[in-house]
Amino acid sequence: MSREDGLNALRAFLSTPAGFLRSLARTMVRGSMAPFVPNLPKPPTLTQPDISLPSPPVLPNQPPPTAHANAQATQIVVPSVSVENIPTPANRHSPRRKLLFVAGEPESPGVEYRCIRNAAACVRAGHEARWKPCAEVNPDDLIWADIVVLWRVEFSGHVDILLQLARENEADVIFDTDDITFLPHMARFDIIDGIRSIGATEQRIEAVFTEMRRTMMRSDLCMAPTDTLAGLMRINKPLTYTVPNTFDADSLRRSRMAMRKKQWLGSDGLVRIGYATGSRTHQRDFAPVAGVLANLMLERADLRLVLFREPGNHRPVLLMNEFPELAAVAEQIEWRDMVPLPDLPEETARFDIAIAPLETGSLFCNAKSELKFFEAALASVPSIVSPTAPFRQCIVEGVSGLLADTPDEWDAALRALLENPDLRRRMADTAYHSVLWYFGPQRQALVFDSLIEGLGGEQAAARAAEIQIARGAYRAKSLPDVPPHEVLFHQDRMDEAAVTVIITSYNYEAFILEALESVRAQTMLLLDLVVVDDGSSDESVALITAWMMQHNARFNRLILLKTTVNAGLGGARNCAVTHVETPFFLPLDADNRLLPEACASLVAATDEMTAYAYPILEQFGEPTLHKQLGDKPYHPMQLVAGNYIDAMALVAKWAWAAAGGYYVSRSAMGWEDYDLWCSFAELGLQGTHVPEILAEYRVHRTSMTSNVTEQDAHKQRVVAFVENRHAWIKLVQRAAKDREKAS
Repeated sequence: MSREDGLNALRAFLSTPAGFLRSLARTMVRGSMAPFVPNLPKPPTLTQPDISLPSPPVLPNQPPPTAHANAQATQIVVPSVSVENIPTPANRHSPRRKLLFVAGEPESPGVEYRCIRNAAACVRAGHEARWKPCAEVNPDDLIWADIVVLWRVEFSGHVDILLQLARENEADVIFDTDDITFLPHMARFDIIDGIRSIGATEQRIEAVFTEMRRTMMRSDLCMAPTDTLAGLMRINKPLTYTVPNTFDADSLRRSRMAMRKKQWLGSDGLVRIGYATGSRTHQRDFAPVAGVLANLMLERADLRLVLFREPGNHRPVLLMNEFPELAAVAEQIEWRDMVPLPDLPEETARFDIAIAPLETGSLFCNAKSELKFFEAALASVPSIVSPTAPFRQCIVEGVSGLLADTPDEWDAALRALLENPDLRRRMADTAYHSVLWYFGPQRQALVFDSLIEGLGGEQAAARAAEIQIARGAYRAKSLPDVPPHEVLFHQDRMDEAAVTVIITSYNYEAFILEALESVRAQTMLLLDLVVVDDGSSDESVALITAWMMQHNARFNRLILLKTTVNAGLGGARNCAVTHVETPFFLPLDADNRLLPEACASLVAATDEMTAYAYPILEQFGEPTLHKQLGDKPYHPMQLVAGNYIDAMALVAKWAWAAAGGYYVSRSAMGWEDYDLWCSFAELGLQGTHVPEILAEYRVHRTSMTSNVTEQDAHKQRVVAFVENRHAWIKLVQRAAKDREKAS
């Protein structure tokens, strides 16, 4: 076929309506990747994609859904969200590629996770990207694109021509799916209960899976959201990448705001267990926990089970006749209407405990993504989930979540959280920090950048493979160590600042008010401030409290913490950062000062991919050899010889979480910031130098640097500790030095 013949054929096909049977087949499986969504103007959306989700969510500004004949489902149109106005990092020099994400099920909420957010990730990585429903792809799109990503695209005459035109344009073709939609033999009631639940037939779903498999086999490579799914695809397509489902900045922002409002309003005396399912495909998944929940509700009058229903007709998403044990506690079931995907955070934040039961013996369930866990975690809701392979990979049992399989395990896990509100809070905070990196937009951009680099020929593929092999799973280095602490003062005006200044103080009553005043004098009007007193024995706490009472109107959020016992610098900083609700935080030691433009200038130098930004510091106080610190331009390999960046740097909270926070070791206190910069370098995270004097570093004989870090025995412990964590550094200065005379 000539190129012109192909173009004409495509135009002709695009003008022909799709057949009824194909439309019906798509409706049967539509929403299988749809994340959950309660309380909305029409169908549902789930925290987890479900293979046979019949009722995708209604998104804003959409016309009423039209019932599809005999399908027990409704169709909606997902708006074509533009990613073209996402700022592209200006300092990326790799060749820009053009990616077209093609959605085979554009009405499903899965399009948000696999097309819209992934296209945005490519833009953040410095490339061009857009997405389109498969039926709307035209020849100009295929001429424009040099990489075509086909998400849940069934093979057809239209797709055949699409692939031919992509080949003629020498574009790479990637097949993407988020469920086992490419194994026709899996389309059986005993494997996928959802087929039965929505009234489809095995034959119909098998036909759909067969067509998706044909598309996969004609693609160059594949990607999937979980390692389990990627492993199954590699049987036929060895070149397959794991590219997880992610959240975006808006879902993070709304989740955190919903959590803050809930925290500020306080408890209404009820404890809510939320089951965020958005389709009738989880009957068999829910069965083992139904009786456990019923028994617990009979024991506790304050317990509520939150379930969801279709708006308008109020039909429950779960088929309740299959769970007769819940009839006795019907008054304790709290029914919520399904909501559009953007409104999911507010619904999730209402939960005190989120549950995600799945059939652990099912290969189909073991391939499902971790949506339910990370979307609950963003709203600081602890989760109990079934121990499927993806959940086991992302949850530290008993720390960031609980795993339960049998009814007895579900009962024990639920009781553990119900009886211990403090455990719920700590587990929720840890879960939140555990998902910020792996499921976040920054990591996704770096993953796509490496994936795209590998498609640039043999030499580029070798370079990309080196990075990918070195990265491994590319998960956070560890969970942040947050020592026990209490909140002494807390104010939240429910606005959204860009920066939180965090101050750590230990017996610095002589200097703390100067540091606080330097924060109050910032030109950035909307500002958060968190102060941590690390077990001071002087009058620091009284001074800080009085100052906060006097100047509380200056700040959006204002918090004073006190560690239970002296935790050291890293521990105190981690305590502060765990309370940060802004994209960036700026550490300030209590003996130093910020200049008025510090916050505004540092934020102005960042973009979404910036891990940290550091300014020039001017030293003051006792005489020193060098007047300025931090005047060297950014290059991570300079860290091999030693640290050249002070702790007074603007740090992204997601980057802090990726690095596992500041290290906590009283015996090796002093190089927490250097260690953090080294961890950022190992993860490939970008720093930036702001060549302005924006802060003042006090030189004095009572500083921690003089009294602790640069003491001979302590310095040797610090050096050994950090070298053990980062074997690639080769320190030039290993012995203790007098910083005031030698800096």
